[in-house]
Amino acid sequence: MKIDLHLHTTASIDGVHSPKTIVRAAREKKIDGVAITDHDSVAGWREAVKAGKEHGVLVIKGEEIAVLKNGAVVAHVLGLFLDEGIRARSMPEVTDEIHDQNGLTAIAHPFDRLRGEYGDLWKHSGYFDAVEVFNSHTLFDKDNQIARDFADKKKKPMIGGSDGHSKYEVGFGYTEARADDLEGFRKAILKGRTRVYGKRTGLLFHSFSVLAKRGLYPFKEK
Repeated sequence: MKIDLHLHTTASIDGVHSPKTIVRAAREKKIDGVAITDHDSVAGWREAVKAGKEHGVLVIKGEEIAVLKNGAVVAHVLGLFLDEGIRARSMPEVTDEIHDQNGLTAIAHPFDRLRGEYGDLWKHSGYFDAVEVFNSHTLFDKDNQIARDFADKKKKPMIGGSDGHSKYEVGFGYTEARADDLEGFRKAILKGRTRVYGKRTGLLFHSFSVLAKRGLYPFKEK
């Protein structure tokens, strides 16, 4: 089973395609499932789940949470297999709230030099069930490799995703595991029985999310 575990929709300020369009793209690209992980938002869940049932695509309800320290963003955490949105914004309250829902926690693009890193990651790796070791939006291959080396040293399960903000990027990065359903996939991640694949996002697609964030992308879906 192949699932892109990091995707944004128009529920994110920098997403350009609707949840149903993202799900449709997964079906067309023969990706078995998607995790809808909008920035501090769960507004895309209902539409995505409905589209998933229509198109035979598994949908994981997730969220990318900005973790704050002294008012500044110091990390991004992926909450996966959630039932409701995360209200906390500080560590470890964010991961506690995710775990209270029997959700899975992963540190997103942890060593991306352009997006900063969680300074206490080596000390506090116990907060996280998994590490995102491949992120298609990470521009430098070395940064993804550092994340993989970190996960290997800490014996953490590895996941990957596209971090896509448009339908074109769905499946650029994904996690593969032997599973028959989402619960089986969740257990496979926790046991570290995953394989991660992907390719880096081109600069053209990067520009879509940059423009959308500034309200300048002319083709953003309503």
